[in-house]
Amino acid sequence: MQGFSILEAMAALMVLNLLCLGLMAWQLQAMQAQRQALALQQAVAMAQDLWQRMQVHPAAWQWYQLELDGAMPAGDCKQAACNAQQWAQADLGEWLNEWRQRLPQARARLQTTAGSDPVTDLLLAWPGVSEPPSPASVPDCPPSHNCWQTSWRP
Repeated sequence: MQGFSILEAMAALMVLNLLCLGLMAWQLQAMQAQRQALALQQAVAMAQDLWQRMQVHPAAWQWYQLELDGAMPAGDCKQAACNAQQWAQADLGEWLNEWRQRLPQARARLQTTAGSDPVTDLLLAWPGVSEPPSPASVPDCPPSHNCWQTSWRP
């Protein structure tokens, strides 16, 4: 009878191990969901910040342009007077630097169309996708990235 009780104890430990593995998997999923929610919150906050920056200097809206893998805009309008184009580039450089500090390896694309009814399109992308995104959600989203896209009228 002693061998039988050892077998029962090992079976109970095996069941306990499986339960612990399941709990750890749920915990990992919860942490990933929390990380994704935080990143999305950062993206929305940064989009709002950019919209507010564009409202400060409405004469510069047409120069707020940024490619997804483009160079970091440069300029400094704190020490010297700038024209509208220089202001937009300096402002966009500061904003993009902050975006990349909040989410390392983050990318952004900003396109403002000219005309009588201008529209600004913003695509924010950051690494760390847990499941393949549907192509209809954000069509220009880079692979292995989460993306969020919005539009507004300047």
